[in-house]
Amino acid sequence: MFDRAVNIHLPERQQIFTLLSTDCDNAPNSCRLAVEHCQNHFKPGERVSFHSNGIDIGTDKRIDFSRCTRWQPEAFFLSHTRIKQIDWQNLAQMTQASVIQSSSLFYFHGDNIFYQEMSRLLQLHRKQLISALNTGNCAAIENEISGLLGLGIGLTPSGDDYLAGLSAVLFITGHPARKYRDIFIVALEREKHKTTQLSAITLREAIDQRYRETVYGFIYQVVNGDLENIQQSINEIKKIGSSSGCDMLCGMADAFALTKINGGNYVDQDCN
Repeated sequence: MFDRAVNIHLPERQQIFTLLSTDCDNAPNSCRLAVEHCQNHFKPGERVSFHSNGIDIGTDKRIDFSRCTRWQPEAFFLSHTRIKQIDWQNLAQMTQASVIQSSSLFYFHGDNIFYQEMSRLLQLHRKQLISALNTGNCAAIENEISGLLGLGIGLTPSGDDYLAGLSAVLFITGHPARKYRDIFIVALEREKHKTTQLSAITLREAIDQRYRETVYGFIYQVVNGDLENIQQSINEIKKIGSSSGCDMLCGMADAFALTKINGGNYVDQDCN
């Protein structure tokens, strides 16, 4: 349990639901409440019962779904024409520049030897994954996903967050790289024991194009060519977690670079 969020674990469903305070953005498998501090209202270990019209928590709390508004954003689509119109290289450079001096473990600048080694491994697997996607080497793609899963610290390790950011862009309907989606799903299912349950669920949601409202807003601007306030959206994503948002941006920056029309032919590659 955190000040702004409470996780509800359902072991029989292998699922986690989250109750969010009012100042959080919308997210998959979550419900925003009209409260500022969750820890003032909920206690660890309270019994939770789900009903068709709400949730009972403990002996004195009930969330009435009839008074909730569903957040269900429209799915994105990239046509071939739209892909050619977007300046992917500029987006990649802008996004990458915003995280090089950030809290991302991919760009760790401190003296901690443990973090230095994790940063080295993150960069190694990242570069090898991009190379595999460029050449359509499906076996290598699986290997590098495995190498990134669970690599890092916290509830959602940096490697997982990177893969979530990469997936959020590459698996938009109409994107040429969407054909690699099944490889990501198979690799995650096989190797999810390497990471936390929350992180595995979050990554699978990103593969299925379900992610936080802040990320949705950023990708909406990209897909629709509305780049006027794009840096503001990047800055909002950087606020997610201690480094999760920055690590996701690393993945999105690489996805933008992979998508550019001039300078790579991976879009025409099949697995080899």
